[in-house]
Amino acid sequence: MAEVLSAGARALGRLDVPEHDALSDDIRQLIEQHHGDNWIRALSLNPDTARRFTQYFEKLFSATNGRLPIEERELIAVIVSRTNGCGLCTIHHAHALGAVLGDRVKARRIALDYHLAGLSPRQLALAEIAETITTSPRAITTEDLDRLRDVGLDDADILEAIETASWFNHTNRIFIAAGVVPDEKYFAALT
Repeated sequence: MAEVLSAGARALGRLDVPEHDALSDDIRQLIEQHHGDNWIRALSLNPDTARRFTQYFEKLFSATNGRLPIEERELIAVIVSRTNGCGLCTIHHAHALGAVLGDRVKARRIALDYHLAGLSPRQLALAEIAETITTSPRAITTEDLDRLRDVGLDDADILEAIETASWFNHTNRIFIAAGVVPDEKYFAALT
């Protein structure tokens, strides 16, 4: 049974997080850029990990870059995180998905059960491929990729969808293993 952790100054998960004053200037700046969220504070324990992680995250989730629209990348992040049971990433990205969709209720429905959320055929195809990548990547078939093509994705778009789902599987495993506690602000956003 997983232990329950408080979200105090240092108790952000199972690993000890350094005090803010003990961090280098660039890591303190990364924490500020990411609103002081628990995930970046937890990664500050290893500055090299924090730097690598944020660099990849910032490129993959830039609102102005990427082949897929940001709402589709956020959709994939929510589906993968929910499938893996990563509460931190599910709540964080459901919040971000709600913001980009302009519909917090729909984002919460997607996070709970995307089958009941009224997704478009394209969104449903992306959600299903993200779930399959998460649960059984060897099960993906040419037909699955053809379904994505049929809803308007080209092969470069499909690769970005695969990359996004795969990166979130990586991310979820880090935060689940480290036991990083979701930030309180995301629970307040649910009301």
